[in-house]
Amino acid sequence: MSDGIWKMDGIELDRRSFSLRRDGTIVRLDPKPLELLFLLVESRGGVVSHDEALRRVWGEDVFLNGEAALYTAVKKIRQALGDPALIETVTGRGYRLRMPAGTKSESARPNTTLPVPEGQRLAILPLLNLSNDPEQDYFSDGLTEELISAVSRLLRGQIGVIARTSVMRYRNVSKPVEEIARELKVNYLVEGSVKRDSGRVRVTVQLLRSIDGIALWSESFERVLDDALAMQSEIALATATAISIQVAPHAAASIHRGRAVPINVEVHDRYLRARHLLSQRTKPAIETAIRYLREALAIDPVFAPAMASLAFCYAVLPITSLLRPHDCFPAAQGLASDALSLDASQTDAHIALGLVDFWYRRDWNAARHHFQHASTLNPGDSAPPMFLAHLHSILGEHEQALTTLGTALILDPISPIVRTHHGHFLYNAGRSLEALRPLEQVLEMAPQFWVAHLMRGKALATPDHVPGQSHGLSATSGEAISSFQVSERFAMGNSEPLAFRIHTLAAMGRNGEAGEAFRTMLEMHSRTPSPPLHRGLAAMAVGAHSTALELVEEAFAENDVRLVFLLVESRWNGLGESQYADALERANLVIPPSQVPNRGHVNSG
Repeated sequence: MSDGIWKMDGIELDRRSFSLRRDGTIVRLDPKPLELLFLLVESRGGVVSHDEALRRVWGEDVFLNGEAALYTAVKKIRQALGDPALIETVTGRGYRLRMPAGTKSESARPNTTLPVPEGQRLAILPLLNLSNDPEQDYFSDGLTEELISAVSRLLRGQIGVIARTSVMRYRNVSKPVEEIARELKVNYLVEGSVKRDSGRVRVTVQLLRSIDGIALWSESFERVLDDALAMQSEIALATATAISIQVAPHAAASIHRGRAVPINVEVHDRYLRARHLLSQRTKPAIETAIRYLREALAIDPVFAPAMASLAFCYAVLPITSLLRPHDCFPAAQGLASDALSLDASQTDAHIALGLVDFWYRRDWNAARHHFQHASTLNPGDSAPPMFLAHLHSILGEHEQALTTLGTALILDPISPIVRTHHGHFLYNAGRSLEALRPLEQVLEMAPQFWVAHLMRGKALATPDHVPGQSHGLSATSGEAISSFQVSERFAMGNSEPLAFRIHTLAAMGRNGEAGEAFRTMLEMHSRTPSPPLHRGLAAMAVGAHSTALELVEEAFAENDVRLVFLLVESRWNGLGESQYADALERANLVIPPSQVPNRGHVNSG
C-alpha cells in the first residue's frame, strides 16, 4: 500500500497524492483523519491501538485530550467512506479496517513527500544565553548562526548540518535530546552556552550522540570580543575532530584565513543585532536591521558581511512588503557587487544578486548561477536551494522544483517558509489537493503564518482535476474564503490575500461581495500603494477588464515582482488568449513546447 494505490469496493486511497476517492469522486477529508485511514489500511486488517494511532498520526505530547481527537477522526473517516461498518471499534484496544476480498495495491506517480536524509547529520542547537538578560539573545543567536555556517563549510560533503531556521525553534525549549534528534533526523547534536562579560566571551559546547544522549566531547572556549568570530573556527574544528571526521586541510585553512583579522566589537555587535532581526522577515524588522547594518558600515566601510547582509535586506523587502521594486533592487545589486569585490565568499551577496535577477530582471540563467554558487559556498544554508526550486517552479519545471526543494527540506526540516513552498510548488504544478497536506502541517507549527494560510486558500479554491469530471468551481471555495480572511488578518497589510479572496468570491457568483471588497482594496491603495498585479487580479475578477489590462501595463513599468507567477497562476488566463500570451513573452516566461508545464489549475475566472 505504501508504494501505491489501495482500492476496495469503489474506494481508492492514494498515498502519493494523499487523496481519497469514492466512486471516482474526490472526497474531502481533513489531513489527520486521512493519515489515520492510511495507517489503518497499512495495518492490513490488524488492530491499531489508541496509543499507536495518537503517536503515529498526531505525535507524542501534542494533545491534552487525545482520545477525543481520535474519536472525532474515526467519525469523519466513517462519514467519508460512506459505510460506518468498514471501521470496526475493538473494545479496549483500538480500531481496525475491515478488508473484504478483492483489495489490491498498484504503483502510483512519483513521490513528493519529504525526502529521507542519507548519511550522518548534525544539528547545532541555539547556544543558551547565560547573561540573564533577554536583550542579549541576539548575541547568543548570532554566534549560533555563525557557528552553524562555519561547521557547515568545514564539513561540506562529509556530514549534513541542519540550517538555522529549524534549530532556532528549539531556543528555550526543554525537550529530551533523543526527541529533538528524532524530529530533526540527526545523528549528533551540539548544545552549549555563551556568556559575555567585561569585554570577553566564553562559549561552552558539548557533542551529544542522539541515540542515547551520551556526551562524546565537551570543551570551553574563551576569547576577547574582538576574536569572537575566530573562535567559531576553533569550535568547528574541534567538533569535526570529536566525531572522527577527516577534515580536508584546505577547508580548515580557508576558514582560518577568513577569520584571521580581528573585528571591531561595535561593528560585530551591530551586525549580530541585524542578523537577529533579519531572520524575522517582516518589514519593521528588516528596516531596523538596515539601520544597524548602516551603523556598522559607518564604523567599518569595508566589513563585507555587513555589506552582504544589507544587500540581502534590500533584495527581500519588495517580496516581504509593498515597497516598490525600483526603490530596492538596484541598491541590493550595488551593495552585493561591492561586498563580493571585498570578499567573494559572501553567500548573502550571491543570494541577493540571484534575487535581483529572479524578481527584478527575470534573467533566469543569471539567477540560477548565483543560487547554485551560494549553495556551493555554504552547503548548510537552505535559502539557495529553496530559491533555486522557486526558479524551477515558476518556469514550469515542476518535478525538478520538488526535487531541488527536497535539499532545502533536509537542511531545514521544520522551517515554516520551506515547508510552505512544498505546498506552493505542488499548487503551481496543478496538484492542489496534495498541496494541502504540507500547508496544514505548517499551520500546526505556526498558526499565524499568513503565507501558508494564503497558499491553503489558493489550493482550496483550485483543486486537482478529477478524471471524467468538469473543471468547475471548487466545492471547497467557501473554506478558501475563510483561509484568505485569516491570511489578511496576519499579513501586516499585504494585499495578496484580499486579491485572491475577491477573485474567489466572484467565481462563486457572490458578485456583490466581490465588488464591495474591490472598492475596499482601492480605498486601501489610496492610503498605502499596493502592487498593480494584486489590483489587476481583482479588477479582472469583477469584470473591469480594461482596468486589469492597464494594471498589467503598470506592473511591467514598475517591474512588479508578481510578474514571475504569470505562467503558473492560471487565473491570469482571464486576460484573454492574446493578451495573456503577450504578457508571458514580455515577462520572459515563454518556454520551449517540450517544457510546457501541466497547467492543471482550474480557471475560476
